[in-house]
Amino acid sequence: MLQRTSWNKTNTNESYDPDQIREIIISCGITIGTELETHYLIFCPFHNNRHTPACEVDKEKGLFLCFSCGENGTIIDFIMRTTNRNYFEASRIISNAAKSINFVDKVEKSIEPKEEFDEFDSALIDRLHTSLMQSDKAKNYFLGRSITVDAMKHFKLGYSEKQDMVTVPIYSHTGICVGFVGRSVEGKSFKNSNGLPRSKVLFNLNSSKFSDIVIVESSFDAMRLWQLDIPAVATLGANIGTNQAALLNKYAQAIIIAPDNDMAGTEMTSKLSKHLSGKDIRILNIAEGKKDIGDMTDSEIISAFSSIKSLDLALSI
Repeated sequence: MLQRTSWNKTNTNESYDPDQIREIIISCGITIGTELETHYLIFCPFHNNRHTPACEVDKEKGLFLCFSCGENGTIIDFIMRTTNRNYFEASRIISNAAKSINFVDKVEKSIEPKEEFDEFDSALIDRLHTSLMQSDKAKNYFLGRSITVDAMKHFKLGYSEKQDMVTVPIYSHTGICVGFVGRSVEGKSFKNSNGLPRSKVLFNLNSSKFSDIVIVESSFDAMRLWQLDIPAVATLGANIGTNQAALLNKYAQAIIIAPDNDMAGTEMTSKLSKHLSGKDIRILNIAEGKKDIGDMTDSEIISAFSSIKSLDLALSI
C-alpha cells in the first residue's frame, strides 16, 4: 500500500473552497464516503472500490491519491480522467462549482456551534480487535450472526475474554471513535463503554453520509446491510434522540426505515416519521415470521429492497 508521502509526487499552488471541491466530486458522478477535517474520502473511480472508500481528495489543494491503486493528481486531472473532458472543459467545471457555492449559508454554518466529542482510547479498540481475531469462539459468534470476517476487520470488531463480550466501536459522524457497545457471547447482556454519547451518534453514519440511508436499531443489522453494499446506520436502540434526528436530516438523502417487527419498532418508525420532516421516507417490510434484518437471509433482504422500486439500490450477493 502506498504511504501518505506519495502526496509529494504532485504539487500545486492552486487553492479551493472545500464546498467547491465537494461540488466538483459530485458533478463527476463520484460518491463521497466520508468527510474528514482536511479531506474527503471517496470511492475510487479508477478501480473496483466498493466497500471502503480508498481515495483521498484534499479539501484545499484538490489533490487526490488512491491508497489502493495508486492513481493521483490534481483536481483538473481528476475531472479529465473521470469525465473524459479536455483541460478547458475541466476548468469550466471548476469555475461553475465555485459559482454554485452559497456563501451566505457558509457564513451561517461557520458560526453554528460544533459538536465536540471526546476521542476514545484507540489502543484499547486495537487490543480488543486483536483479541477477537485470535479467538475462534468470538469469531464463531459473529459468523453465527451472519457477520463476515471482512466486516469484523472493516468495523474493527473486538472481544473481551475477561467479560466474554464482543464489542462494536462507535464513531461520530466526524469520524472520531467515541466508545463501543458490547454484547455477551452467552445470553443477552449489553454494556456500553463509559461516557458513550449514544443519543448523539448513529452507528456507521461516518461512512454513509449523503446517500440513501437505511435506518435500523442494531449495529449487527447495519453490518449485515453493509455486507450487501447497502448504506445503513443504527440508532443503537428504539429511542430516537433529537440530535440523531438532526444528523439524519442533515446527512441523509432518501430514508428507508427497517424497524424491528415489534412494538418498539413501531414506536421508532412513528418518532422518525415525525422528526424527519421533508425527507423522502419509505418503510421496509421485514419478512413474515422474522423479527428483524438479522433474522433474514441475504436473498430475503435483497428481495425486500427490490420491492422498493423507486430507489436504485443495485444489490448483489
